[in-house]
Amino acid sequence: MFRIICALLLLAASAHAETVLHRGNRYEPATLDPQKTNTQYESVVIFDLFEGLLTPDAQGHPALGVADSWQVSADGTRYTFHLRPGLTWSDGTALDATAVVASFRRLMAPKTAAHYAQLMYVLKNGRAVNTGAAPVESLGVTALDAATVQIDLEAATAYFPELLANSFAVIVPAAIAANDNWTQPGNIVSNGPFTLEAWNREDRIVLARNPRFHDAAGVKLDKVFLYPIADPNTALARFKSGEFDINMDFPASQADRLRIEMPKEALIDPALITYYLAFNTVKPKFADRNVRRALSLAIDREAITGKVLRRGEQPAFSFVPPPTANYKPAPVDFAAWPVERRLAEAQKLLAAAGYGPDKPLRFALNYTTNQDYRRMAVVLAAMWKRVGVEVTLQNFEGKVHFANLRQGDYEMGLLAWVADVNDAGNFLYILQSSTVGSNYSRYRNPAFDALMDKAAVTTDLVARAGVLREAEAIAMADQPIAPLYFAVNRNLVRARVKGWLQNPTDVHPSRYLSVEAPP
Repeated sequence: MFRIICALLLLAASAHAETVLHRGNRYEPATLDPQKTNTQYESVVIFDLFEGLLTPDAQGHPALGVADSWQVSADGTRYTFHLRPGLTWSDGTALDATAVVASFRRLMAPKTAAHYAQLMYVLKNGRAVNTGAAPVESLGVTALDAATVQIDLEAATAYFPELLANSFAVIVPAAIAANDNWTQPGNIVSNGPFTLEAWNREDRIVLARNPRFHDAAGVKLDKVFLYPIADPNTALARFKSGEFDINMDFPASQADRLRIEMPKEALIDPALITYYLAFNTVKPKFADRNVRRALSLAIDREAITGKVLRRGEQPAFSFVPPPTANYKPAPVDFAAWPVERRLAEAQKLLAAAGYGPDKPLRFALNYTTNQDYRRMAVVLAAMWKRVGVEVTLQNFEGKVHFANLRQGDYEMGLLAWVADVNDAGNFLYILQSSTVGSNYSRYRNPAFDALMDKAAVTTDLVARAGVLREAEAIAMADQPIAPLYFAVNRNLVRARVKGWLQNPTDVHPSRYLSVEAPP
């Protein structure tokens, strides 16, 4: 009898053993406030904690979230969303249409300073509200009743569902969000598949399955551990040791070896990501367009992708990647020039700006604490040395680096832009003078701004692409940024992880993943 009881106890313990996923997640989040985040590694956590009207599916496409259906008017300017019945926050309080309206108003309120608010200027009165010219009550988001939300747009926007499936458009609790500490463990209330159990900074974030999530039965993980690992070599070692199930990066220098050693776990696929240099155009030395052009000319992008990276990346002579939907990029005019001609033109422009052997151009290049970024910075410094430019390399922890960029406390920064939606405007909008938080270059060109405004109200996709291409051509001539290369997604995914589907936006919410028990 005793043996039977012990066996039953063991079976019960096994049946209730937690299913845990361990994810390496690049850097420490600066915040978990969805409306104030602006990096992909923060979005990974946000998608696990929160849900919007729409949400990304396992392939990154818009899917039903807190809404279980919607209709669009014939002219494409009005969306009507019907909420799922019985929605609650993680603390058990009801989530209804008024919460959705309050969340959108907070997103667009000037005092929130949401990094992605400008993407939502497609909302009726979105720009006016966000710039303080109109009250938040005039925003085109209305609760028709407790279960119905009406959204009016300035003009038909074909990619609006994709905007709603972004991390900045999730629904946040109005009463809690008024407190600056609302995202801390013990304070935070969320509505997604997981809740925040612990946040040990620079160590790990622990998420637990939310039993009040509307599809809790479909979530196969009990807990998710997310680790901020800036060094891809360290992350690779922890993956190989079995500590990590997933890591969203691996060292460029290891790509060829990993393709051979771990062909099913080292995953590489095309991405909507552009790596680029941001010039701080407010600084006197980079206020000169010809100086920016000279430095861009001196970069051998073909050598970077073909000799340094060698993972399938492509040289970038435009900001918008070629695979972007409904668009043909506008490259810089020197894209087809041989390297020797580019270097000669760079030296000529620098000399005209007053720089030369007796007065070399000197500046600091900032990058994040990451071996691949350091490697890239060293390569760039060597390329600029060929034209007499002297560079000081400065590395910072991720959140410090981006804080410096936002505050303008830098001269040149190395970073990447990851598309929120598969649309050219999603790249180009960060160069608009009115963009909050992401226009690190402080670029300002009225002609560019006017074209972006025109594109925002152009409904014909072909005509809109033409307007955006004109805008990109202006920006590429001005070079407030220097595109370097179009990236690939690179992930380490253990074979026992199921449900991982490769996609260009590299969005993989944990709710769709499962982990097989070891044999």
